[in-house]
Amino acid sequence: MRRRLLAALVLGLAALSIGLARADSHTDRVEAACADARPVRIGDTVACAHVDVAPPGIDVHDRPSTAELRAREGAGPAAYQAAQDLGVAATEVATTATDPSVPCDGDGTSGYRVQGMYVVEAGRTNRYADLKSSFQLWAAGTDDVVNRSAALTGGVRHLRYATEAGGAGCVASVLNVTVPAGSMTSFSTTVSAVQALGYTSPGRKYLMWTDATVLCGVASMYTTDSDTQANPNNGSYAQYARVDAGCWGLGNGTSQHSVEAHEILHTLGGVQNTAPHSTKAGHCWDESDTMCYADGGTHAMVQICPPEREFFFDCNNDDYFSTYPDPGSYLDTHWNAADSRFLIGGGDGTGGGTLGSPTTLGATIAVNNPAVPGLSTQASVTPALPAGRTLTKVAWTSKRADCVFSAPAALQTDVTCNATVATATTVTAVLTDSTGATKSVTSPLTFAAGTARPVTVSVAAASQTGTASVCTGAAFPVRASVVDNASGQPVKGLSVTFTKQAGTATIASSAGAGITTLEGAAVLSQSATLRTTYVAKTAAGTVYAAGAPATVVATPGSCAPTLTAAVDTSAVYYADPVTVTGTLTRTVGGATIPVAGASLPVRLTAGTKVGALGNAVTAGDGTFRLVVKPTFTGTLSVELTGSTAYVATKVSLGTVTVTVPETRMTATATPADVGYGNGVTVTGTLRRDAGGTVTALTNATASVRVTKPGTTIPTVIGSAKVLADGTFSAVVPLKVSGTLSVAYAGAPGQPASSVTVGTVTAGTWTTAVTANASAGSVVLGGSVTFTGSVTKTYGGSTVPAGSLRVVASFTPTGSTTRTLVTSGTTTASGTYTLRVFPKATGTWTLTVPTAPGYAESTATPRTITVS
Repeated sequence: MRRRLLAALVLGLAALSIGLARADSHTDRVEAACADARPVRIGDTVACAHVDVAPPGIDVHDRPSTAELRAREGAGPAAYQAAQDLGVAATEVATTATDPSVPCDGDGTSGYRVQGMYVVEAGRTNRYADLKSSFQLWAAGTDDVVNRSAALTGGVRHLRYATEAGGAGCVASVLNVTVPAGSMTSFSTTVSAVQALGYTSPGRKYLMWTDATVLCGVASMYTTDSDTQANPNNGSYAQYARVDAGCWGLGNGTSQHSVEAHEILHTLGGVQNTAPHSTKAGHCWDESDTMCYADGGTHAMVQICPPEREFFFDCNNDDYFSTYPDPGSYLDTHWNAADSRFLIGGGDGTGGGTLGSPTTLGATIAVNNPAVPGLSTQASVTPALPAGRTLTKVAWTSKRADCVFSAPAALQTDVTCNATVATATTVTAVLTDSTGATKSVTSPLTFAAGTARPVTVSVAAASQTGTASVCTGAAFPVRASVVDNASGQPVKGLSVTFTKQAGTATIASSAGAGITTLEGAAVLSQSATLRTTYVAKTAAGTVYAAGAPATVVATPGSCAPTLTAAVDTSAVYYADPVTVTGTLTRTVGGATIPVAGASLPVRLTAGTKVGALGNAVTAGDGTFRLVVKPTFTGTLSVELTGSTAYVATKVSLGTVTVTVPETRMTATATPADVGYGNGVTVTGTLRRDAGGTVTALTNATASVRVTKPGTTIPTVIGSAKVLADGTFSAVVPLKVSGTLSVAYAGAPGQPASSVTVGTVTAGTWTTAVTANASAGSVVLGGSVTFTGSVTKTYGGSTVPAGSLRVVASFTPTGSTTRTLVTSGTTTASGTYTLRVFPKATGTWTLTVPTAPGYAESTATPRTITVS
């Protein structure tokens, strides 16, 4: 696919577990864990190192000349251009190929830093003086990769180099280090050599430009993904990155990233084997990305991000580097190299950096666990919105259908599941932002088990406890409420059984059962003509103890309710909605109680004309609401019909004035002049205008008509249905000339309408017919086949004429009498075939006779000789 590079060093594990292997009795096991890689010793640790391929065109065994190396620009210019292409800005970074500046931080030496080193074996030419400025330029380019990668998630990060004065303020400090001959044969020998010179500080990551021709790049990394500042990649041990001369200063070519940036990122702790897109060999597989390549790991490469991302860390910022990881994501809970204290802005996000900002919609979810079955527990979701976006929708759901939310479209809600089920489930919040992006987050919802909880059951009839007044024979609610004693909360999903005992009955009978709602209530509809005792109770279960039975006595009698009503408007257009609302209550013992389940007819009266508009039914709280659609002007009223249960009552709501709306119609037709039978496109609008409120007359029919000259009765030639936006369109065949109009026949409450479009012409086609004979002579009894085609022309357009009649006529030689012998009809493409059996010599003529809309035409006659 493209060149790939580097050697990555992944520290081995004792007993194949993630961790740090010491150079002791565990060494044999670590060597086994390294498999085909080479075990190497770094201080008191044993590591696994493997060398990967160099970029195309780079031979790591060839030593580049000093001039060639000085011409290399490093990663900065390419990272800058890629950032421009991606529309990502970053501050305080090099933007030219000649600026070696890096950020100054503190005194340039204290704290956790990246130390540049030029390393050469004794006895070899030392090129430090000639290349120091190039090393510093390449160091700046590596920092540019880091900071522009941080900018992808809205943050700022810089490598905290050991620095010295130079450039625009500071440049990377690069040490001149000479090691004994033979120290470059392997990574471990190089590390041992520099350690022997005292370069062993845990507060340093040593970036070594090794003047050798052995490999491309290699670095140390601990496979520990713990999300703390104590991660071993974060200053627990000295770490080393080695880049040999052939791979110095790369990263400014097509699809070529910086080897220095790749290796230093390894020392920062990426890519961990647990990362979502890890190859399990220290790299990633979701291209394009500085750290991704086919390293022989467990996953093939997949192109996910654009090629420009080759110059930056972490395609989609979800594996090893993000200044604002998606809340709850892998990088939010595992080691994130952007948190390294070797970065300015890393660690706790201070020291010249920012904590970043979300670039994609994110969210975190919290649920108060464990819950108690039947009782509410709180759930909340916190969005992480990219700049410029707003939250437009929240939707809560649960995997269990019996779990309900008090505020299913809010950021914070209560969730309550049935009392009888303690099976764990999940709750999910789906957030949508102003760009249409969505984020779904899910949390477990668990339930506590323990001693059965005591509950209190209460019961009321017609909203009264103890002894209740009810209306004889009328429906009334019997409502049982169940409350958890410890919390005082209502209990959802608990079964309540009801019994009743009427009059002088000695045995109670079942009145039914119900399941408590979110409000802890189970409600039955009952009626009584005798004094009746109702008992409600709950049974013992695994979560709740049995509730003590609760009793209410219903005493029936005639009721005189109070009716109130109101209407939302007194003037409407025909059949437009009018909302009638009100209450039906009665007074018992000085208290006002609702009358539930009563039917209230709503009527409209104009003289002797009475229109029944519907029946409102009172709710449990005695309120009612009914939307009616009056079609004539009259007096609106609501009434309670008298019965054994109720004393009649009525409320007049005054006059409602009904106005008939106007009909608005437009129409056009094109073209106005066509050949007979050709289509005319008729378009227009048909809408209802109710005092300026214009709506479509959806599904109404617009009839297309033509009135012939000298007549008054139009001919209907087609029709069209009106769409939801009030428009209509139809292509109608025009076979009549005259005045075209479009009409709407009207409907109850909607006047008829028509519009004259104008004069249309159905012109007469001229025709032309050709004829060919299969033979010029034939024996008596033989046949001749005539073939040909017919065209029609109108308005300068000539097309095949289908479905026209063609007749074959015969005139004997020496005669003037023409006799019709046979006929046929043209095909859709205008062709025809006729077969005749000549009985004498003579002339055959093929003709298209005159027809409505078509002029006659005749083909050149054909003489057929009969022998």
